[in-house]
Amino acid sequence: MERITTRVAAATAVAGLGLLAAGCAGTAATATGTTSSPAAASSRALPSPFTITARYSAASLGLNHPDALAIGPDGNLYVTDVSQRVSVISPAGKVLRRWGKPGSGPGEFKFISFESATPTDIHGKIAVGSDGMVYVVDSGNARIQVFTPQGRFVRQFGSYGSGKGQFIHPFDLAVDNAGNVYVVDDTADTVSKFSASGKLIWQIGGASGAPDLVGHHHFTMIDAHGRIVMVNDDVQKVVYVDSSGHEVDAFSPNFPTSSTGAGACEATVDAVGDTYVSGCGPQPTGPTLVFDRAHRLIAQWPGTRYSLLRSPVFGLHGEVFALATDGSILRLHITLSGA
Repeated sequence: MERITTRVAAATAVAGLGLLAAGCAGTAATATGTTSSPAAASSRALPSPFTITARYSAASLGLNHPDALAIGPDGNLYVTDVSQRVSVISPAGKVLRRWGKPGSGPGEFKFISFESATPTDIHGKIAVGSDGMVYVVDSGNARIQVFTPQGRFVRQFGSYGSGKGQFIHPFDLAVDNAGNVYVVDDTADTVSKFSASGKLIWQIGGASGAPDLVGHHHFTMIDAHGRIVMVNDDVQKVVYVDSSGHEVDAFSPNFPTSSTGAGACEATVDAVGDTYVSGCGPQPTGPTLVFDRAHRLIAQWPGTRYSLLRSPVFGLHGEVFALATDGSILRLHITLSGA
């Protein structure tokens, strides 16, 4: 939820924006109606979207303020934390291996925070490709590093700067089935697509462009339709972008803002097309809201005991996990119809 607390005015300005049409087929979004607010929906006794089937504490896993979580095609979990390393954890909560240490050499990391007031809120996002290759945002070294599932360094791309293929502050990333890598630069306000070898293919955002693509974006995944599922936290919209960098759908979740001004920050999509929208960051993140393919609010995780640090991530074989704000890893069972 980096820098989102400075955007309360922007979030307030868009709180009443209308719902945009759904479209897994990838058609351009058009305004069609209004999303029910969480307050109004609460009167409809929204069901909980999932139950917790297991909880692994950060202490039991040897994690120090974990930042990001990804699931590999083998079902194992890959987690980054303040210790400047990657931990690989089985679905049963057993630590299998770790790699990394502080530094700037190959296989070394410098995960940094955007705000000096929150030094443990580091940026070390991670993704795993369909081939098992592991991609890590090395934010302080302004690069992306690529590893085998066993932790062997393979390659890196990017360097500090504002030139072609460079980063000022790389942040979120996702990998598609072809091995293309999508990276957010949280300072340049851009989203860039790179080939598997690290060649820049396109870049969107920055100071100009489509309104929904100008601002600070967060994303974790590519959905089943090949779309990047993003949250533009400047305008508080969930935005779906295709592999060519074009916006194909969007909606305003009307996520409740907290006393810190934090609103929607991250969205992920399950196998049936439901979108899970959460706050993120160390401050109170609020609930996790679930919207169906028509962007109707259908469920809510209140987050009273375990608030989610980020939206749930989904494995290839039905695995569902999430990081909680207390640093633990939650194994979830989706209870929604059709899931």
